Amino acid sequence: MIFAASCQPASEPAKPTLVSATNTAEILCLAPISGAAPDEPIARPHVDSTSANAWINRGRAWVLHARLSADPGFYLNVGACADQALSLEANHASALELKALVMMNMHDFAGARDLAASLVKSHPESASAFGLLADAQLELGEYDAALSNTQTQLNLRPNMAGHARASYLRWLVGDAAGARRLIVLALQDRNMADAEATAWTFVEAGNIYWNMGDLAAADAVYAEALKWVADYPAALAARGKIALAQGDHAQAIEWLSQSLKIRPLVDTAWWLGDALTAQAKTSEAAGAYAQAEAIGRRGDDLMLANFLASQKRDLDQALRLVDDDLKTRSSIYVHDARSWILYRMGRFDEALASSDAAMRLSTPDPKLIFHAGAIRLALGQREAGMRLLHQAVSLNPSFQANAVAEAKTLMSADAAPGLAAE
Repeated sequence: MIFAASCQPASEPAKPTLVSATNTAEILCLAPISGAAPDEPIARPHVDSTSANAWINRGRAWVLHARLSADPGFYLNVGACADQALSLEANHASALELKALVMMNMHDFAGARDLAASLVKSHPESASAFGLLADAQLELGEYDAALSNTQTQLNLRPNMAGHARASYLRWLVGDAAGARRLIVLALQDRNMADAEATAWTFVEAGNIYWNMGDLAAADAVYAEALKWVADYPAALAARGKIALAQGDHAQAIEWLSQSLKIRPLVDTAWWLGDALTAQAKTSEAAGAYAQAEAIGRRGDDLMLANFLASQKRDLDQALRLVDDDLKTRSSIYVHDARSWILYRMGRFDEALASSDAAMRLSTPDPKLIFHAGAIRLALGQREAGMRLLHQAVSLNPSFQANAVAEAKTLMSADAAPGLAAE
């Protein structure tokens, strides 16, 4: 959960000196954000080469582009802009925040945490620096510290980014009521000047209702996000999931396909495959699942591992991917992925240890709870396993079609422990 849009815009000087790109960092920073055909002349923007703030503003434009496209490769451009600013002012706080953001998106979470920690020491008035520190700590599994630094961020500047971050953290620790209250506060600060961040916050609000199984409320909130950013891919994908849950397969396919075209994500292609399967479009579903795998192999190891586990194949590779991810972060979702892969492999004792790590915050995520229940059932802990399976399906009976079907099979009177792992 990275709140790049929380940075303050920097002011431009009155009399800029216009320059063209003359080195690698300038070339990356000043590349046309919308892209251009290879055989067309590239019209580069001009910035004041003597102003660190001008380079920072350009870097923030790249951050927005990276967020909308879901392509972490654009953080190379962000980093180049930060480098240009730092070449002018070595300790510029906003440039260093951009560097920390780049580290986060390149999965150097420990480096981002250390840089953000140094920033809050040197700039204790910077709310955004505390937010970055909290984000890095969240990925590293340092949840108490993340909560503390988010509270400091809110004390310094109670805005949309801070309240949204606090909402997510409250939900992670099982406080759904607190999460709802805080996301409402976040949306009170919505502003058309930052429409993408507002749309993102509406999606976060919708996710709370989705995980609670309140599909009507979730859909209404996701629809609101689309009023702020037309064709916002996260909102389209979310509405597609709801349409699938409600049995409107054609609408689900339309929205998921539209989202996938704009923002290719493993999860979106995966859900599209499920929607096509529900409509008995077997060959098209196979194509969507193949696309999910291809997207994951281009750089989303965690989601690829989750997908492979759901397909019950290439489990050794999936486990390697997750174990590599654990070398850089320790979030509950990495531990959950590991627990489910080990469950599929029949290594139930190891799966339980990872599941316990995933469940340590009592997060009300039906998928995490389902995995925990299935693992305990496989180990013969029938009472605990059945309780968790019922809890998962009660929270959201539509959290994912195949997983819900699997949970119901396990809950049937004649289900044998470990059935889903076979």
